[in-house]
Amino acid sequence: MPAAQQGDAPVDKETYGFVGLGHQGAQIVEHCVRGGRPLVVYDTRQDRTELFRTAGARVAGSLAELGRRVTVASVCVFADEDVRAVVAGPGGLLETMRPGGLIVIHSTCSPQTCTDLAAQADARGISVLDAPVSNGARTGSGLQLVVLAGGDRRDVDRCAPVFGLFAKTVLYTGGVGSAQLVKLLNNALFVVHRSAAVEALRAADALGLDPDGVRLALQECSAGTGSLPIAGGPPIGAPGGPPLEALKALLLKDLGLLDTSLAGCRPGTEHLVDTARRALTTMLPPPAAADLAPDPADLAPAAAGLAQGPGPRPIVTA
Repeated sequence: MPAAQQGDAPVDKETYGFVGLGHQGAQIVEHCVRGGRPLVVYDTRQDRTELFRTAGARVAGSLAELGRRVTVASVCVFADEDVRAVVAGPGGLLETMRPGGLIVIHSTCSPQTCTDLAAQADARGISVLDAPVSNGARTGSGLQLVVLAGGDRRDVDRCAPVFGLFAKTVLYTGGVGSAQLVKLLNNALFVVHRSAAVEALRAADALGLDPDGVRLALQECSAGTGSLPIAGGPPIGAPGGPPLEALKALLLKDLGLLDTSLAGCRPGTEHLVDTARRALTTMLPPPAAADLAPDPADLAPAAAGLAQGPGPRPIVTA
């Protein structure tokens, strides 16, 4: 179905759904609920769904039920396998959403996954918007999310009522898959910037300087960057953010995706990934024993019935 026909319904007739209530997804849904936007949500962890039921969200009993009830479905799960299972697996969104529906992929995944799913969706009269998010850390003013959007511009406009509730900026990047490439480049550069900042602050401590004062000075001087830890703010891995090992797993996944995407490009492009992988070891200090295992609330398994491949693989929310 041509994209022009998919957005013909009035905006107030749209029904929005959200799959994946992990660390990132829960924050997005929280802002939508607070903003008064009715959402149908689904996650395989009942404790998560019940939390949002009490907050005012409508809870679907299954992924298939959510697909039948919504016209726009956002997906925020951990890895490519999880995205494919939610969108194209048994009982997934492509099987259950009506023609004219829109699937918004907030997960950071392979650009190829997005283009493959977009082709499958198009055959069913459904659109796919490639829309990873960045700047997920909480600040004093709340979330400062940026949505990178790849796909039909009309689909971006269609999502504006929801995006406006949790994002300070929406950047259009081009066709489906382009937003994922921008996000992967961003994450690699973030790791390099952040690791250099961490090293500078460790040096400041060794020199007997006040760490918060140095943070403030570096933010105001020419070294200032959004990757620099906030003066007086929590360190990486502190309560309110992903645990260290979960954060490391996310970043290693994204660097691997960028490495694959750059395969075959002209010589020299591989240096960014190599530099970022080395920087990651600097950026994250050795975790305490209690931090070695990811928090189950951030890496939650989903029903094995949604898994793809030769054996059951749990879907993990982001």
